[in-house]
Amino acid sequence: MTKKILNRKTYGLEGVLVALGAAALAVACGGSGDDSGGTGGMNSTDLSDGLNTDGSNTGNPDFDTSEGGKVDLTAEQITAIEQAACTGWAAEGENLPATLQLVVDVSYSMTEQAPGTNQSKWEVTRDALSQAIEELPASVAVGVLYYPNGDVQFSADPQPIDACIDVDARVPIAQLGEADSEQRDTLQDSLRDAQTAGYTPTHDAYQHALNEGLVPYTANGNQKFMLLITDGAPTMSEGCVSGGEEQGNVIDMPTQPIIDEIAGAHDQGIRTFLIGSPGSEESSEETGGDMRPWLSRAAVEGGTAADGCDVDGPDFCHMDMTQEEDFSSALRAGLAAIAGQVVDSCTFAVPDPPEDETIDKTLTNLVVTWGSGSASLYLPDNVGGCDTGWTFNDEGQVELCPSTCDEVKLDSGATVQLTFGCGTEVIDVVTK
Repeated sequence: MTKKILNRKTYGLEGVLVALGAAALAVACGGSGDDSGGTGGMNSTDLSDGLNTDGSNTGNPDFDTSEGGKVDLTAEQITAIEQAACTGWAAEGENLPATLQLVVDVSYSMTEQAPGTNQSKWEVTRDALSQAIEELPASVAVGVLYYPNGDVQFSADPQPIDACIDVDARVPIAQLGEADSEQRDTLQDSLRDAQTAGYTPTHDAYQHALNEGLVPYTANGNQKFMLLITDGAPTMSEGCVSGGEEQGNVIDMPTQPIIDEIAGAHDQGIRTFLIGSPGSEESSEETGGDMRPWLSRAAVEGGTAADGCDVDGPDFCHMDMTQEEDFSSALRAGLAAIAGQVVDSCTFAVPDPPEDETIDKTLTNLVVTWGSGSASLYLPDNVGGCDTGWTFNDEGQVELCPSTCDEVKLDSGATVQLTFGCGTEVIDVVTK
């Protein structure tokens, strides 16, 4: 679903209230000071012919007692609504800002061929992340940390963080902005430049990205998410400590400290998504072989577990890519699903009005234009159970009711348009 702020004024009508059957579309009001109901060739029944709500609204339209509903609009009616926004203003729904910190495994095992492709696991991951970043809306802030660094230092004793993580190469979190923005270009460049190397210091990478990247970032609201992508076992523990090798096999390190770190992040209101790339189903015999259960438990602690999942599988709680025949397609679908949770498609901030305009909640209207080009007016639900329509939540944001939210999410081409009127004095005059 596309979201782009659009401010618009359309002049020529002094004061209009358009009624849709038994429910009112309260559109923009007069700017001339004339409170007689306005002129301009349109009256309160111009859009009523052939329109029906879902039956939940009867009687004189009143915002405070509206019980929601949906009205499908014709192209002519959409045009009439837009032209009726005389001295009011309109904007496409602006998603609530969110922040996403990526923590991406580029250890040597990511050079192995990915199932169903002729690419390495890293090449598939790189291309899928590139597409996902490109498709995220401008309001989302994103940063990324790859691990390990190219000259990772192995030691059985604790070391400085830069012994295993290239902290200087971290792309700091910043709002994405529109296409071809500096942040988008920086992220894409980092994907192209990332190099696979050495061991897997998962704990240090997650901890550093969390505490030095996501937690301090406060410029984009309070919706914060981590995304950890790995192909399995950590081979270095906190403090850049390596377990070394035994009979030619790298020794895996404990995973519980990472799970605890993720649980601690969740206690701070930060949810962590986990993607287990092919390879996470196998590891050294010393640690039990299958790494998917720890990723699954981490997803539970991170607040992103799939409904009805089992930490021990086969329906794991994280995004398990090991059972997919085509890693590339599965990863792209998984990233899209994560984006759908990061980007709240059903709650919208009310934009600041243009100069000399005010927001009157009783004159707020919501129209969804579907990917097919058709459109529907959704009515506010202020007294019902909020199934169809929308409402203002406790924070003063526009929030779609559940069934309406589901409809919008299913249509990737849908746009939400908010139209605002000028003041209550005009609606009072017109409806009396």
